[in-house]
Formats: sequence, C-alpha cells, structure tokens
Amino acid sequence: MSEYVQVAAEIAQLDALLNQQYLIELITENLDGAQVVLEFENQQTELNITTAEARKYLTVKLQEQLNKQPQK
Repeated sequence: MSEYVQVAAEIAQLDALLNQQYLIELITENLDGAQVVLEFENQQTELNITTAEARKYLTVKLQEQLNKQPQK
C-alpha cells in the first residue's frame, strides 16, 4: 500500500468516528505510531495511527476538540 493511500485511510477512519460525535480520550505514542482511544456515550473504540501525516492530523483534531470545550 502506498504511503498516500495509508494516510488517507487513517484520516478517513478518524474522521468517520469524529463525525459520529466520538471524542478523543487518550493518545499513547509508541514506536509503531499512536494508539488512540475515542469515546461516545460510554462506548470506546481504538485506532492505531501509524503514519506521521495522520498523527499530525490527529493533533489538529485534538486541538480543535480542546478549543470547543468551555473554559473553567
């Protein structure tokens, strides 16, 4: 699989879950990429993001999520 196809697939998986109102709960970085736990209404799912471009996209989406949260 080409790098572009892999990046596009990982971004599409992440976008699909975020569009279903899942929220990023936990990101664990390791040598194989990033393990991402997303949660919606007490349902959790995990994604393994392996490409650098998809991990950059993940951080942008996390920042957007944090910016939407009300300030305490």
